[in-house]
Amino acid sequence: MYKVGDKFCYFKTKAYHNKEIKEVNLEDYKGKWLIIVSHPAAFTGVCQNELIELAKDQDEYKKLGAQLFSVSTDSVYTLKAWVENTPEMSNIAFPMLSDSNHSITCKLGTYDENTGLSRRGTIIVNPDGVVVHISINDYFVGRNTKEILRTFKACKYVYDNPGKVCMPNWDEELVK
Repeated sequence: MYKVGDKFCYFKTKAYHNKEIKEVNLEDYKGKWLIIVSHPAAFTGVCQNELIELAKDQDEYKKLGAQLFSVSTDSVYTLKAWVENTPEMSNIAFPMLSDSNHSITCKLGTYDENTGLSRRGTIIVNPDGVVVHISINDYFVGRNTKEILRTFKACKYVYDNPGKVCMPNWDEELVK
């Protein structure tokens, strides 16, 4: 299980991405910010709405040099069926990773062996491959996707400005 400050171990897994099932190798994203959000299960309201809300900001993440990923213990075929049967999810352009063998969610620290599901986790990895943020919510507590974006921007600000800090309630508007 990762802790803040750990070196991230890049991995390969099957994913549903751009209307295709494919293998995704996170090593291909070395040198970028990685934002990995885990969620319990496809075809559930909170998970669906979180991913739809994240997708609204996916262009901003990309512009800032970050790659979004979602991950769950669902099979890649379940993820494909979920997106294909949920029109509201058609704008998701980030890879939806399948962790049907639980190796990824175990390493992320989100796997619950009692249920076989992942809790709601958010992991941010900097371009040097270091884990700089981890948060994990219970199944029933959805995340504020704007707070995920704000946290990423704060991590990026500190990374880009050595010696600077982000005070409570930091917002990028405060430094303009």
